[in-house]
Amino acid sequence: MENANEQEDELLALSSIYEDEKMFRPADDKRGGKLTLPLQLPQQPFYIMLSEKQTTKALNLGSKLKKTEDGTYLCVNHLPPLVLHFQYPKTYPSADPPSFTLLSKWLSTKMLSHLCSQFDDIWLENQGMVIMYSWSEFLINEALPFLKITSPYLLNSHCEKTETNSEPHQTNPSKTGEMTKTEKEKLDSRAIQDVASQELLLKCIIEYDSEESKKVFQKSYFMCSVCFNEKPGSDCMRFHDCSHVYCNACLKSYFVIQIKDGNVKSLDCPDPKCKSQATPLQVHTLVGNDLFAQYDRLLLQSSLQSMDDIVYCPRLECQTPVMMEKGSNLGQCPKCHLTFCFFCRMTYHGVSPCRVRKDELQKIRTEYENGDKSKKLYLEHRYGKRTIQKALEDFYSEEWLNSNSKKCPSCGTHIQVNTIDWVTERKG
Repeated sequence: MENANEQEDELLALSSIYEDEKMFRPADDKRGGKLTLPLQLPQQPFYIMLSEKQTTKALNLGSKLKKTEDGTYLCVNHLPPLVLHFQYPKTYPSADPPSFTLLSKWLSTKMLSHLCSQFDDIWLENQGMVIMYSWSEFLINEALPFLKITSPYLLNSHCEKTETNSEPHQTNPSKTGEMTKTEKEKLDSRAIQDVASQELLLKCIIEYDSEESKKVFQKSYFMCSVCFNEKPGSDCMRFHDCSHVYCNACLKSYFVIQIKDGNVKSLDCPDPKCKSQATPLQVHTLVGNDLFAQYDRLLLQSSLQSMDDIVYCPRLECQTPVMMEKGSNLGQCPKCHLTFCFFCRMTYHGVSPCRVRKDELQKIRTEYENGDKSKKLYLEHRYGKRTIQKALEDFYSEEWLNSNSKKCPSCGTHIQVNTIDWVTERKG
């Protein structure tokens, strides 16, 4: 009866200490429970060293990485918690400890086995006393130092590999990195690496860190640099690249004006010295469905206009994007089936050069004279080499006439005047 009372008191104490249901949940039969314990990191941010394959995965998940001469690192402020399931025997705490299983997504089974062994040592030192609080505090505050896990940490890709930088008692890994038969026999059955696949391990770490960082952000307060009011993170938005924070009200007004003016590529950080862009998800969250649809359409249109092999159908009532086939100037609209010249947007004229208006010749000449070899070939292909040469000849001829002749006041014909002969004739 005394054991039962102490068990009940311990469950009440744990419920009081860990008020969040996500941290502690007693079992329905009141004979045990589940503790989900966040780890106290040795430093923040905490760096995880990545292999080339892991680096590619992290980038695909949108993570910000730190690259140095020594390698590539993932920066996190939170690591997935340890989960402790425990069950009271009738003889606890007078004679026997609770039975338990210890789970982790990122710590290997071997490392968890070391923690289980330490649990046994803590019980032997405190036998006859309630032990769950001591175990939980050890996991939160001392687990990582006990395992000698430091930053940067090498995230191994196989749970059965020996750890290279985080064992309390180091052993020499084999050439293949696989655990020996003796090492496998030492694994504790109470230690479980709770991840469906090692391929998902990095994703689990990134997603957990993102979720926890978001929770911390929403509970914190920030000064908006636009309205200079202090607001909770739940009413603010942070730019991913620069980490500048502004309140949602100010950013919404800013984004709405830019979208309505068609400046969809200018939804960047309001700081004049910063070029960080807002993500489409952030824009959608602030401006709503209708305005975001306009933003999405304008952004697509702007992106297509910047592509050299995309033009819009010349028909004003159509304006469908048309892709150019390499080596051809033929454009055919997939919607209205109009065939046109990809360059001049006029009716398709085959191999004949594009017609050039007189006011365009000066611009073409300037582009041709200042362009590199590929630019000159492009202009010759589009307008014809003879057209380019004639434009250059006409320009230089006109330039020489303007510098070395005058127009006849009667008929307008250019005449060259010899100043010396004219002065001599006047003196005679």
